[in-house]
Amino acid sequence: MNFAPPASHPSAAPSAPAHPTPILSARGLVRTYGSDQTATRALDGVDLDIARADSLAVMGPSGCGKTTLLHVLAGILAPTSGTVRLDGEALAELGDRRRTLLRRSEFGFVFQDGQLLPELTAVENVILPRMLGGTSRRAATAEATAWLDRLGLAGMHHRRPTQLSGGQAQRVAVARALAGRPSVVFADEPTGALDQETGQSVLATLVDACAETGASLVMVTHDAKVAAACRRTVAMRDGRIAREYVRPEGAQGTGDAR
Repeated sequence: MNFAPPASHPSAAPSAPAHPTPILSARGLVRTYGSDQTATRALDGVDLDIARADSLAVMGPSGCGKTTLLHVLAGILAPTSGTVRLDGEALAELGDRRRTLLRRSEFGFVFQDGQLLPELTAVENVILPRMLGGTSRRAATAEATAWLDRLGLAGMHHRRPTQLSGGQAQRVAVARALAGRPSVVFADEPTGALDQETGQSVLATLVDACAETGASLVMVTHDAKVAAACRRTVAMRDGRIAREYVRPEGAQGTGDAR
């Protein structure tokens, strides 16, 4: 797989974090599907560290395990074996309720189709996870309003998803992910449903906002141009990390995979 990114990009890859201590760490991740006789290994012994305020793109062909890896790192799926630790705490040792609360407070999510609730307005989509986590409606609304305005959606707070363009709806999803200042933002093909120009704009917004808030970004993508927005890129093949590329500090996404 060729990781060589284009000479320019809408958002420069963030610098290496000053403190390399991992916020998220995975060791020996295995995830199988099916019975013992016909089991498929979606993950086959993955080791990965993600530093605070760092950005990581996960690439690879369909079926290589990249989305499964994202879901296991986020605690949505449990690994068949291996461990995921957030700030030193093993996710598998937490009860279901604690993992749910952790995902609401420490993790943010941006999906390819946004997954906004169509019956809710933009601001209601942003405040719902915060209120479920115990934030008051007043505080959550103030926070959501600030994020929507910052992301270029002033005056659109009370529009429903069907009244927004694809790029506007995805910015609502970004606002929802960043409200509450999570430690890690997970993005699964966040520009996959958008045209190139809109996708570049949303991508720049996502990367810049994560850098501004100090959130680590873990992004699954099949597009090398999208991956170039992140400081690190790993390529997956057959459930394993086959290659890694780390962009030099200040680089605009140039260089070769190693």
